[in-house]
Amino acid sequence: MQIADLTLKELIDIKSEINSFIELEFNMLDELEKNSLRFVLKKVVFLKYLIRQLGGDFRFQALTSDIMYLISSIKKGETRYYYFNLRSIIEQALRIINNIDSTDTITNSSIMEKTQELLDINKVVINLDVIKNEYSTSCLYVHGNENANMELAEFYQNCIEHNNQIENLSQKLKVLVKLLKELFDLILISQNSIVDAAYHRRKSILKFLVGDQSYLKFEQFKME
Repeated sequence: MQIADLTLKELIDIKSEINSFIELEFNMLDELEKNSLRFVLKKVVFLKYLIRQLGGDFRFQALTSDIMYLISSIKKGETRYYYFNLRSIIEQALRIINNIDSTDTITNSSIMEKTQELLDINKVVINLDVIKNEYSTSCLYVHGNENANMELAEFYQNCIEHNNQIENLSQKLKVLVKLLKELFDLILISQNSIVDAAYHRRKSILKFLVGDQSYLKFEQFKME
């Protein structure tokens, strides 16, 4: 009973931390946008438990930082840095999913193939096209293609000056939620034992952070 009480307090504190952050930094968003951002922040908290469990695994730390930098780029209206961090999120997540060390060199096509093999072997249904499409979109922005035909003044404004809010935020958040759901479902499956250990006696917290459907996938995979 004491353990349950401690877990309940921990869960209340997590909810409070997420909501306080949103009200402090993103109070200007509408409720749907705030809910999308809550989804993203839950994944940051989810990773914090894995980092505590694993210690110094750079990949989990880098993935956490990339998500926070992406949130910062939303606040600053930095479209190019948004996609730069989005691409890095995908790369780091896929390294974790496929157990590839942070120092190993691997092409995007190779890591996508390895991910597909993982899905086939474990008979897991994941929308890999969402990941591939967002990676391709991110590469276009990171490589600067959108700046190629700009006049100098427009180029300067695009690179230096920041809007208060990034363009098409609602759509970006909607796609980001879809992307992170697929990536983190894969992390739940591929790192099942690590997640299980990190959330020992904290399954109610895990369920809150990943959502009911993803938690069900985690439990089903654990039983197989």
